[in-house]
Amino acid sequence: MPHGIPNINNRPSLKEELASSPSLEVLGTVNPTITDPTPMQPTSYFTGPAGEQVTFTEPPPPWEMGDKRYAASDARQFVDVPENWELRWINPKTLDQFGWRHWQPVMASDPRVKVKVDSMVSVSNNIRRGGDTGDILAWMWKSWVESRRRELSAASAQLRQSSVDRTATLKEEFARGTYGPNVRVESARHPTHTIGEGRSMVDP
Repeated sequence: MPHGIPNINNRPSLKEELASSPSLEVLGTVNPTITDPTPMQPTSYFTGPAGEQVTFTEPPPPWEMGDKRYAASDARQFVDVPENWELRWINPKTLDQFGWRHWQPVMASDPRVKVKVDSMVSVSNNIRRGGDTGDILAWMWKSWVESRRRELSAASAQLRQSSVDRTATLKEEFARGTYGPNVRVESARHPTHTIGEGRSMVDP
């Protein structure tokens, strides 16, 4: 049991305690979006009982805050591949009917491919959506796709012109009486306004 009167002066001073305590250290910075999140946009106003104006605010919709680089069906959301690859989902039934038609399967084992969603890798090492019976991801060089589109566009233009030419020929034959002296045609016009370019048909 201690004897005597305790000596308060033996206790270190406050300055000595502060001097011997660990110094402050910067461990990092806080993301400003945590302390200062995206400000909400005012959407409506309300007049309170006392006549004051109350502003109702709501956050922006999630589809405006999401990643705008890719469409919902764009496979680049799920894999990283070279930029000069054109990607396309191919239905297995279409594949059985027409074959690959110069497309190649995107393989998870390809060193140029980085899979973001491992669950999409099938047992055959393909990238599939919708399970083992779903669409298979395929790729082709973008320059090949553009060349094929030019060929299809030229073939489509040739078919349209052929139809216009047949319409004009039919008018001439009616005018010459090929189908009889009493058979006439008042007018014949090819409905070119009904033919559109699919890539230009987008939602406003």
